[in-house]
Amino acid sequence: MADIIPSPARGMADIPGLKQVGLLAGVAAAVAAAIWLVLWSQGQNYTVLYGQLSERESGQVMDALTAAGIEFKLNPSGAVSVPESKVQEARIRLASQGLPQSDSMGIEMIQKESALGSSSMMESARYQSVLETELARTIVKVQGVQTARVHLALPKPTVFLRDARKATASVMLQLYPGRRLEPGQVAAIVHLVASSVPELAAGDVTLVDQAGSLLNSPDENAEQAASTRQFAYTRKLEESYQQRIIDLLAPIVGPGRVRATVTADMDYTVTEETHENYDPQKTAVRSEQTSNEQRRGGDGAEGIPGALSNQPPGTSGAPVIPGAATPGNPAPAGETTAASSGPSSTAQRSTRNFEVDRTLSYVKQPVGVLKRLNVGVVLDDWQKVDADGKVATTPMSEADIKRFSQLVRESIGLKEARGDQLNVLSQTFKSDMPLGPIDGLPLWQTPWITQLAKQIVGAALVLVVAFLVLRPLMKSLTKATPRLTASGGDAGDIAGDRLSLSGQAGNPIRLAPSFEQQIAAARTLVGQDPRRAAQVVKDWVSADG
Repeated sequence: MADIIPSPARGMADIPGLKQVGLLAGVAAAVAAAIWLVLWSQGQNYTVLYGQLSERESGQVMDALTAAGIEFKLNPSGAVSVPESKVQEARIRLASQGLPQSDSMGIEMIQKESALGSSSMMESARYQSVLETELARTIVKVQGVQTARVHLALPKPTVFLRDARKATASVMLQLYPGRRLEPGQVAAIVHLVASSVPELAAGDVTLVDQAGSLLNSPDENAEQAASTRQFAYTRKLEESYQQRIIDLLAPIVGPGRVRATVTADMDYTVTEETHENYDPQKTAVRSEQTSNEQRRGGDGAEGIPGALSNQPPGTSGAPVIPGAATPGNPAPAGETTAASSGPSSTAQRSTRNFEVDRTLSYVKQPVGVLKRLNVGVVLDDWQKVDADGKVATTPMSEADIKRFSQLVRESIGLKEARGDQLNVLSQTFKSDMPLGPIDGLPLWQTPWITQLAKQIVGAALVLVVAFLVLRPLMKSLTKATPRLTASGGDAGDIAGDRLSLSGQAGNPIRLAPSFEQQIAAARTLVGQDPRRAAQVVKDWVSADG
């Protein structure tokens, strides 16, 4: 029989070479992991100081941070990160040095001393570059704009009007993710650029974003621009009516318990009319012309014209007519008239021009005429609190709905002749959970708690590595190996039979070797110590008698 007893502890020399390398590699990895965990738990959180910097700006910022003794990290994207506790200090120090600068220099280019003998072309190019950079810096101040680039096309001045050309400008905007510019902001940027460059009209400025979308239309009469303006005007009108209804009914039924929708049918047809009216009842004398003509016959000269007929007759030869008037004896009045009267004619003409009342009117209809309004209003049911403190909903009566309908109709100016329609409905709203007050960050999300948690986790991981990795490795190196011996206890070690089995309470485990193992053990004992083997045989013989 053979007993299994523990052998003395092994050293590194008793372990094969490959296992030694594996054990050493495992110990080294465990120690490195423990060191990394300690450094990670003690390390600080880094925050991006400036992002998307050019190589020149990144170098300038890193040099300034190194001179100030502030730790930093450079991300692959070019962003510079510093510890959270040093962010404000780093920004103040860099701002005092004028860092970071943009890729293009603005007014600083003019402030620099120009080279001796620079040409007028270089001076004009420098001036244009400065103007573009300063405009870009100003546009970046607009909310939602991340970066901007301005390109100006300034023609050379000429004294010939035929060769004169207008200045134009193009602006490229890089907006923040998820941001968009309002129409008012687009118009403000366009007029800002146009007002900063002489002889530059707002219609000659083109505004484009990073997606290649045209933000403004240089041709204000373009159909697309007109449609956009019409849609914006319609939406603004509808929102104005909706807000007016909500502001009117919310104090009565409660905030958040009114929903209003207004649809406006607009007519954007451009109409021009000319009217010319005549009123025959209203006349006025414009001009009047009167002509009177009178002819009268008498005792004039008669006969054949000649010398004798043109001479008056002599007085001596005139016959004396009884009763006729003489120079000394005038004739009676009645006789004088009858003697002097002869054939006569009278003509009277009158021309009068009248002006009829005439009205000439030129009418141009305004663009955007409201043709019809469709209004829908939904009101929440009445809510009452009973004696038990429970909230009960009660539908609105027909009188309430009629009263609210009349109030809405008069407030927004609905006209039945125009075809406007109004529909007021009372319905129970789905209750929304009220939003609680917005508190600050939870305690476990504060920076110092996060740093403390990192240290605790790091220490725990170091202990786990020490107890679960290093300790079993060290035990495996110093653990005793069981040795198989003969049952008598005097025999030597049995070569090649090393077991690591142990019984309960440390008692050796008795094994039943096979017959071949017994023969091999006996041969080994006889070969090592013949005298002891002979003594054993002698004892067996004497014991059997």
